[in-house]
Amino acid sequence: MTFSQQPQQAADDSVEAVVTDFLIRNPQFLRQHPDLLAQLDIPHPCGAAVSLLEYQARVLRERNRQLQQRLDELLAVARDNDRLAERIHHLTLELISAPHLEAVLFVLKDELRRNFDCDAIVIRLLGSGDGPDWVAPEAPELELFAPLLKAPRPLCGRLTREQLHFLFGDSAVAIGSTALVPLFDGRLLGLLAIGSYWPERFQPGMGTVFLRQLGAVAGRALQRYLPAAP
Repeated sequence: MTFSQQPQQAADDSVEAVVTDFLIRNPQFLRQHPDLLAQLDIPHPCGAAVSLLEYQARVLRERNRQLQQRLDELLAVARDNDRLAERIHHLTLELISAPHLEAVLFVLKDELRRNFDCDAIVIRLLGSGDGPDWVAPEAPELELFAPLLKAPRPLCGRLTREQLHFLFGDSAVAIGSTALVPLFDGRLLGLLAIGSYWPERFQPGMGTVFLRQLGAVAGRALQRYLPAAP
């Protein structure tokens, strides 16, 4: 060994001594840090090292099991998204084929009940038409939904008693959670309310991509049969 190599060798020996001493004084260290253990390259001589290898193998098998479980979950989500996309496609075709306003409203309500497991569907169109689906733009009840009408994007969660009563009438007491979807196509046409008896069905933090698509498709279908904006 040359003179220049001696300080490096001494430093390496010192580090090994510190690591060895630490592991001796902390025998549970590798058990407490399975991620580190999974990265170690341990030889397989006969003797006590076999148990460590077995433990490392168990760590790797558990990691593999967790990864497989995550993959299964992602595949399940992908299959659900595929089925949802098919139902949206079918709904879109039905709305496009609807020959008049009443048909659009019927298709929208019927499809949501039958193919999307919705317990209650209410539509409120802004205007002076006849029937329960219409509400005057100046109606004071619309103040209950002022934030939604000013920034037309879907909202999910639990509504106030006044909001529920305005939308669902006598059925309001059974509604546990609601998704509110603006019907928008260049201008705000109305409001779609989807009610569920299950309180956890619609939550504030849930994704709203499908609901935005639903509002856009329904808005485009309705726009064909509604009076032009003044």
